[in-house]
Amino acid sequence: MPSKKIIPLFLFFLSITSCVDDLDFTQFEDYSAAPEFSVALTSFKILPFQFFNSSGIQESEITDVTNFRIFDRSYVKDKLVKLDFNIEIKNELDRDFTIIIELLDINDSRTHRFQQIKINANNLDFKFLEVIEVNSNLNVKNTSKVSVTVKMDDTITPLDPYSTTEFELKSSLKLYFDTDA
Repeated sequence: MPSKKIIPLFLFFLSITSCVDDLDFTQFEDYSAAPEFSVALTSFKILPFQFFNSSGIQESEITDVTNFRIFDRSYVKDKLVKLDFNIEIKNELDRDFTIIIELLDINDSRTHRFQQIKINANNLDFKFLEVIEVNSNLNVKNTSKVSVTVKMDDTITPLDPYSTTEFELKSSLKLYFDTDA
């Protein structure tokens, strides 16, 4: 019976003599939240027959324009500090391609043009990253559309319109915010 009294007494003694520090609420003054968000931008697959117009003539490029209205929100415009533009491409075709990507405003004027991207034939795992520092390119905040042009580098050799090989592009943006801005 005495041991049952000693254990709680010992635990009580430990709890009142343990180390305790005062709370330092000034730590919160130095805290800065910097949220990051990833959003899908555009993605598509192109089959060889899509490079042919309705008359059966092979075209050398295909352009896709996608609406991207994230900058309509004032929070995004006010707090955005950096963008990471990511692309993944799977090129099963036996052609080299050049990709031209432009960010456009509501009037189709260019707000940013990415460096040209060269994709080799049969490259099944191509990755690309371009970083945009918003403070040095404030016009990017006026973006409302994304234009992606896929240009075939070899236009002399005809494509087989019945081939099932494909060109696949996926893109995303990682947005970085400064809540103190």
